[in-house]
Amino acid sequence: MALLSELVAVCEQHQLDGKATLNVFARRLREAGRISQAGRGRGAAHMTALDAARFLIACAATDQPERAVEAESVFSNLKCGHELMREENALIASKDVPTLDLALARAIHLLGTGEIDAADKAEHERRFPGIPRITSSETFAVWLIVRRSSVGANIRVLGTELIYQHPILSDLVASVNRFEPFDNQLALSERLDRETHQFRTGKNLSAELKYPLLQAVGRLIVGGRRLD
Repeated sequence: MALLSELVAVCEQHQLDGKATLNVFARRLREAGRISQAGRGRGAAHMTALDAARFLIACAATDQPERAVEAESVFSNLKCGHELMREENALIASKDVPTLDLALARAIHLLGTGEIDAADKAEHERRFPGIPRITSSETFAVWLIVRRSSVGANIRVLGTELIYQHPILSDLVASVNRFEPFDNQLALSERLDRETHQFRTGKNLSAELKYPLLQAVGRLIVGGRRLD
C-alpha cells in the first residue's frame, strides 16, 4: 500500500519532474480533495489507482504546479469520444471508462496486477508460436498522450486506443451530427473557446507518459489491491 510520498519518489525516479515540483503538485491536489487524504506520516492515506491517475494527469496537463487542481479537473473529466482502435477481448472499453481519469486508473490497475503483460504474452504466442517475445519500453503499447492546447488525450492499452475530448466538444460534434441550427453550434463553439483558452499556447504542447513510468506506478499503487 503506497503513500503519496512514495508515488512522488517513483515519478521523480522516472524523470516526470523534479521532487520539489512533484511535491507541490501532490500538495495542491491533496488540499483540493482530488486525491486521498488522511493524516500524516504512518497515518497518511494510501493511494488508489484513481489517485495515481489524477496525479499523473495533472503533471501531464501543466508544467505549473500551482495550476495543478484546475488542470487536473479539466483533463481528468475529458469524455471518451470514440475508440480509434479496439482489439478482440479488450482489457479496456469506452463504456467502462467514460472519463480520462477512470481510463488511466484502469490502465494503472491492469499494469499493477500484471494482466496487460500476461495478455500481451498470450497474444504473441498465438501469433508467433515458439518465437521468443522481446519486450521493449519503446514499443510496448501502453501509453497516454495529453494534448494540452487542444485539451484532448489518447490512451492506448495493447490493441485498444481511446480518444478523449472536452465535454463541450462532444456536445458540439453531436449538435453537428444532428443537423441542429447553426446558432446552437456557434454558441457551443464559443463556449468551448472560452473554456479551453487558458490551456492554448502557440507551442501546441503535448505530453506523453510511457509504459515504464505507468508500469512502475501500477506496481507501486496496486500491489494486488482492487481498483477503487
